[in-house]
Amino acid sequence: MTRNSYSRAPALAALLCAGVFSWSASVSAQGANGTAVKVTNDATYSVPVMVTLGIGGFGITNINQLPWHIKPEPAGSATQGIFMLPAHHTVSFNSGSKSFSGNIAFGPTFTARGQGNAGPDVCYPDSTNLAEFTLNQPGETVDISRVNGANAKIAIHFEGGSSWNDGEGGNNKVTQIADDQPITTWTSPVGVYGWQATDCVDVKLPVPNGPPSNLAPAPVNAPSGPQLQVKKQCNIQRGGTSSTGGTVQIVFKGWDADAVPRCMRAAH
Repeated sequence: MTRNSYSRAPALAALLCAGVFSWSASVSAQGANGTAVKVTNDATYSVPVMVTLGIGGFGITNINQLPWHIKPEPAGSATQGIFMLPAHHTVSFNSGSKSFSGNIAFGPTFTARGQGNAGPDVCYPDSTNLAEFTLNQPGETVDISRVNGANAKIAIHFEGGSSWNDGEGGNNKVTQIADDQPITTWTSPVGVYGWQATDCVDVKLPVPNGPPSNLAPAPVNAPSGPQLQVKKQCNIQRGGTSSTGGTVQIVFKGWDADAVPRCMRAAH
């Protein structure tokens, strides 16, 4: 999956923190023979879901192709938007023969989600982590990225279809990955890019926030240094000349400790 601003997604735009479309239905749109992606809210409260589509010749090019009632952010955007997912609800989409690439993050605004911020009313003091995927094309890949930081506990489950592997990690039957640790904790979890680990096991400059690039402020609770893997096991992948079926389920399991978006705290 090609990285773009360390999120494999279009550049972020300044968006408002309010006015997100609320929806309480569980929707499934299944195409034939494709790999389905599900998004599940495992928390006891509703969560805003940020959707960003990948660019570069994929079959899904507009958020209107997804049956999730996504509100474009900013207004008129074809490639990014937000929808509300109620507690213990799941949405699903199978693009079938159309390739589908993008990322999922959790929070009510795209504004400054890729950097830290110590202000009193900001949404993401420690930035955000992303569930990233490219499906329904030869060579499917999935990962969780905390290259920018982390605000949510995210798990991804792999069910059905052919087996997924973790590259140099040596596991040819990956069924689950998770980023459920505070931003300051790092135990090299399989399938996760650590903070500033732009090349999984190494740092390729520039890094998105913090030193030495200093393109944006580092997370308020930034680790003491880059969080690197010891093996190239960040991408969960499988080969093949076509879609290999099954389901990739992205699960929101709650906010990281002290990471409830500050602009949402009144609701929690």
